[in-house]
Amino acid sequence: MYRILLAATRVCLFAFLVGGFVVVAGQTLGIVVGSGPIVTAFGTDVADSVCVVAGIAGILAFLLFYTREGRENAPNTDE
Repeated sequence: MYRILLAATRVCLFAFLVGGFVVVAGQTLGIVVGSGPIVTAFGTDVADSVCVVAGIAGILAFLLFYTREGRENAPNTDE
């Protein structure tokens, strides 16, 4: 289970980072071209999807600590 969650977390994190780059690049392009609808599209539709993927990545990363391997790899906070 740990490996599945770790792989899914990494895929979602990669998608989130690429999506964030696409949002910034798309809005920059819209500003350079002077097109308000392009800026708005990348700021709403695309950004909403990227935020959902980021939320899923966060939930998966949180669930990693509920596996046996996740608890073993967790840093010790008793110090």
